[in-house]
Amino acid sequence: MSLVILKRFNSSKPIADKKQQAAQLAAQSIKDIGSIFSSSSSNDDPSTQPIDTKPIYENPQLFPSLSLLHQGQVIKELQNKYDKKWHNLTQKDKLLGYFISYGNWGVRENFNNWNDQTAPLDLPFHIPSNIKTISPSPTDIIRKLNPELKLSETPIRINQFNYKKMDPATKFIIYIIIFISLFAIYRDKAIGEAGKPKEVVIEDKYEIERQAKLKQLELELLLAKEEEIRKEKEKQRRKWYYLWLK
Repeated sequence: MSLVILKRFNSSKPIADKKQQAAQLAAQSIKDIGSIFSSSSSNDDPSTQPIDTKPIYENPQLFPSLSLLHQGQVIKELQNKYDKKWHNLTQKDKLLGYFISYGNWGVRENFNNWNDQTAPLDLPFHIPSNIKTISPSPTDIIRKLNPELKLSETPIRINQFNYKKMDPATKFIIYIIIFISLFAIYRDKAIGEAGKPKEVVIEDKYEIERQAKLKQLELELLLAKEEEIRKEKEKQRRKWYYLWLK
């Protein structure tokens, strides 16, 4: 259910409302970015504090105007009630849950034909449809519509699927992502290993002295062993020499 919230920014509002909402989103984004680098606490910010949800249960139409944080608060509170027994839910709980799931807000903002018997506004078929038969059989062949219709081509969905026109907040975020990606690529290609952080090596002078003494001791032992071998060879040569003279 919480995924529904993410769709409300794609609604097909009038251009003036879209520009106003985009400006608010851009300002909020800049404010959020600034708060990351700010050392001050956000405990005093009303936008981050829990709200009283009773007015939302009284009038579900107030739900779309809430921030994402407060919408999440309402949905979590409502979900906790739905996880329990159904007969314990009040009529207001059920109405709010129905409005959040199926009400005319977010991507369904302009869907105002809930109280009549007309077809859904985003039904991807020609109205009225041409009925081939009123008594279908299992052997009937089902073919695709010609021309094929898509959900994004229905009149009420055209503006929502028009990706060529993006609000300034979305463009700002996309440009930031592209800039960071290009900078990362440049750093990898141009700077490379030369730009990586230098490793800090901590040297222990006492350990260095100890290792030097060990190496010196090993060298002295090796020289002493070589000297002993040399003397032994010299002694053997003398014995052979004296034996030959005899």
